[in-house]
Amino acid sequence: MQASTSATALTIIISTILVLSLSAAIIYFLFLYQKKKFRHQQELIEMREAFNHVLLQSKLAIQEQTLNHISKELHANFSHLVSLININLSEILPKSPVEQRENILETKSLAKQLMSELKALSANLNTDHIIHIGFVQALQNELNRLAKTGRYDVSITKTGEEYRMQPEHEIILFRLCQEVLNNVVKYAKASKVISNLSFSADNFILTISDNGEGFDVDKAVKQSGEKQSTGLLNMRKRAMLINAEFDISSRTGNGTTVTINIPHPQILKTFAV
Repeated sequence: MQASTSATALTIIISTILVLSLSAAIIYFLFLYQKKKFRHQQELIEMREAFNHVLLQSKLAIQEQTLNHISKELHANFSHLVSLININLSEILPKSPVEQRENILETKSLAKQLMSELKALSANLNTDHIIHIGFVQALQNELNRLAKTGRYDVSITKTGEEYRMQPEHEIILFRLCQEVLNNVVKYAKASKVISNLSFSADNFILTISDNGEGFDVDKAVKQSGEKQSTGLLNMRKRAMLINAEFDISSRTGNGTTVTINIPHPQILKTFAV
């Protein structure tokens, strides 16, 4: 009887051990499976992000090629046509009646102004020119063009010791600023634009503010995603390409401030190593 009880107890113990071992094995294999599945999902996400990153870079490269082509066309063809118009007006002026000369002189002045605008626009579209003069001067030129319209009170301030960034980073940053300023012109209904450039040993911080109508940022981002538009989402993606933090602060009726924070180039090199 005692032997039978011991055998039964032993059987129960062995069975329990086997069940626990089997359960542990199942749990372990489930854990490995979930871990492998999670790793696979992470790899897919990283591959998708890498693909989107390369795709955006390719789009920007094509965009720069297109802008360079337009810049050359403006400089070579349109500027030439405006010059011919001015020459023809100069020849017509002495032969014209006195009452028409004032109009011809005004037209010559407008043609001269158009020539100046074409040259400035051509320069701001040309990648090589932007790299040559640097981001700070390129942004200054863009703000000057905005001020010349007479619609905006424009100011720019700089603090810290100015330094250059990687050329491709300066191009992306400048195009980003152009898009921000374009949004000010199209939507803000502002009368004042203030830009501040702060250089430090750790980072470069750029802010562009306006006193326009402002908007609901969260709502705009949500609508941008739903409509798959290229506005705010693309600006954030461009900022990511240069390791920048991109932030928009705005409220309806209180204007808008865009802040771009970029680590110092030396810090980026340290991280890369």
